[in-house]
Amino acid sequence: MKINILNLYLTAISLSLVIIAPVQSQDLALEEIIVTATKRAEGLQEVPISISVMSGEDIDAKGLTKMEDLSAYMPNVHVAEASGGTQLFIRGIGSGVNYGFEQSVGTFVDGVYFGRGRSARGKFLDLERVEVLKGPQSTLFGKNTIAGAINITTAQPTDEFEGYVSAGYTTELEAKTLTTVISGPISDTIRGRLAIRSYEDEGYVKNLTESGVDGPQNDSLYVRGTLTFDLNEDWAATLKAEHGKYDILGRQEVIAQVNPRLGPAVGLYASPFGAANFEAGFDYKNYQQNIKDLPIFDDTESKILQLNIDGSIGEHDVKGIIAYTEYEFTNSLDSDYGPLRLINRGRNEEHEQMSAELIISSPGDRSFEYTAGAYYQTEELSHIRYSMVNVSGAPVLQNGIFGLLNTPNPAFRGASFAQIFLGGNLNPMTDSGIVDGRADNNLQQDSDSWSVFFDGTYNVSDTFRITAGLRYSEDEKEMSKSATISYLDPSAPSATLVPAQLNAVYSLALQLAKNHAYSRERSEDHVTGHINFQWDVSDEAMVYLELGNGYKAGGFDEDNGMGRELETVNGITDDLADFEDETVETIEFGAKINLADGRGRLNISAFSSTYEDVQVSTFDGTAGFIVGNAAESEVQGIEADIYYRATQEITVNGAFAYMDATYESFPGAGCNVAQAIANGGPAGCTQDLSGQQLQFAPELTANVGVSYDTELSSGLLFNIALDYNWTDDVIVAADMDENLVQESYGKLNARISLAKNDKWQISLIGKNLTDEKTFMWGNDIPLGSLGFNGAYFKMIDPPRTVELTARINF
Repeated sequence: MKINILNLYLTAISLSLVIIAPVQSQDLALEEIIVTATKRAEGLQEVPISISVMSGEDIDAKGLTKMEDLSAYMPNVHVAEASGGTQLFIRGIGSGVNYGFEQSVGTFVDGVYFGRGRSARGKFLDLERVEVLKGPQSTLFGKNTIAGAINITTAQPTDEFEGYVSAGYTTELEAKTLTTVISGPISDTIRGRLAIRSYEDEGYVKNLTESGVDGPQNDSLYVRGTLTFDLNEDWAATLKAEHGKYDILGRQEVIAQVNPRLGPAVGLYASPFGAANFEAGFDYKNYQQNIKDLPIFDDTESKILQLNIDGSIGEHDVKGIIAYTEYEFTNSLDSDYGPLRLINRGRNEEHEQMSAELIISSPGDRSFEYTAGAYYQTEELSHIRYSMVNVSGAPVLQNGIFGLLNTPNPAFRGASFAQIFLGGNLNPMTDSGIVDGRADNNLQQDSDSWSVFFDGTYNVSDTFRITAGLRYSEDEKEMSKSATISYLDPSAPSATLVPAQLNAVYSLALQLAKNHAYSRERSEDHVTGHINFQWDVSDEAMVYLELGNGYKAGGFDEDNGMGRELETVNGITDDLADFEDETVETIEFGAKINLADGRGRLNISAFSSTYEDVQVSTFDGTAGFIVGNAAESEVQGIEADIYYRATQEITVNGAFAYMDATYESFPGAGCNVAQAIANGGPAGCTQDLSGQQLQFAPELTANVGVSYDTELSSGLLFNIALDYNWTDDVIVAADMDENLVQESYGKLNARISLAKNDKWQISLIGKNLTDEKTFMWGNDIPLGSLGFNGAYFKMIDPPRTVELTARINF
């Protein structure tokens, strides 16, 4: 049953207006929160859009060190790691795991756009605040913000010398964190700030194989330096440089479910070395895995150089931003998810981006106010993906698993790895001409985009104003792609050398095709805009109505390079290598209310957005993804958050979101693995997902928190804080496989701290104290059509953790 969004919203507004009555004292009034969601510095309660904000102080107090941590505290916001990188979703809309996708949620740090999901790593160091802008933000923030934007502001150099050193240790992960920040004047006109953080841990998933690596083991170092120069009374320049290195060894991916058809082969595949402590059933909640392959790692290195110039010309404020960003990452994944060295895939990506933006803002106390600007961005992307099949695993598959699947072979049941390897007729593999298979897929892409925008506000009266804006954008992309495949003695046909099942392993793992190379170009232009009506109901309450649209640029399918793209080159079809832009139209009705003479604030919004040509990436159950544009999706819902200071010592907060996010029309969606098996393979297999819930779009999410602060003695401050976060059922797979649904859960976090004025602080931070066993992402184990259908892996979240931190201020 669907909730009537408008009736629910109006009821909430009516109830909230009743409790605006003033109180006797204003001593408990909340501090004003300043945001830059409109490219101007304004109070949160004055900005007529839906925004969730977390200050740098709150981020440190909660022990949040990465963007993924935001999800627990901001309903309808999902940030999580997947096999391919970081996924960002707001209100059920985001980008899949294809590396060719642009982002649906734009990430901005100090005004600079970061267009790749991996760029989000490492940004949670020494922050002033994080703003999450919900709904399309295309007018002021540009393309690729059709779901919203994450606007991060780092801490700036201070006029007075200050700093701190903080250290933390988490027992369950054996995690060690060290953070140092120094800020202050260098001369009368120059101020500087330096922030450094190192982090390392030992992971939380136990690898049961003899030489396997527990994971994910993190080792990172992030450094940011900022200098501010006062050029004169009206102008200042800020130069910022950042460098980050993030190394991960091992993974948190575990086999979560297996096909009972595998029978005794399950034990063979899971534990060929006879690990005595292997637990049958493949329960991911055991935090155990059986991966032994080439080294499993994910290493990223990033660099940022940015110059901001701020000043005024007459009564107008002027801001210029020039930035250069780059990163390189390399990873290696065990794509068969077992102990055999069978299928290994890896990637190497290099990304460079240069951008420049000019923004001019009129005075803010006139009947007509405006902000105008121009933006330019150029980027280069180099992405290399390889797939390998190791010949040493083939005898075990043929003699053990395939024999058990098709014609049971009692001789191999309970046999050791060595016995199975030597048995049968496949031990002289290399003598027959069979060698390790390898496929390399190389993508080179150059992109250029530019845009101009204008956003103006007309103050019709002291209590009513209208804001409207337009943005014109052009995007151009050039792509070249090549594939090189080698796996057999070229003088002999594969049919005579490789048994049928093993040839299928090669074909599925390498997506076999002839070597090929080609190039493509595409360009597009868009006009996006919005109009907003804002009415001050009273001095304490404001309501608004927002209508707008936006787009996410189209591009080229990075993952579709080994087999299906050959068909494109040969002219069988002409639309497999690229996908079209995605568009949105939205309407939002909201209210922002100050409660009890400033002691609290209540913000509510109801929204409805229609997305056309939604870009989707669905795993085909073998070793590839099907990428394309869905017909249409509809997202509607209501969000509310409240913050209230009940007494001088007690503060409560809460947030709630209801969302109905479905595919309105998606008749040609890719199949899940079970459907593909029934179809005889993924080719030509489709399903109708019309009416189905979107990925990462839980119907209900909520969180509630309470904080108690008191002074035990002169200057000795005590704090205890609790927060509980609840999430409804979440579908994590794009093919809506019912086996990949994270059931509803709630997690309790707590913090106890003792501080001496501004000198020092000791804190004990507990996360997931309810010890909920949950997973952030999952998918089918590859090679589904070879009999592994019904087997899944899941990327599991950390268990209960407790961290002790100590901080010294100076």
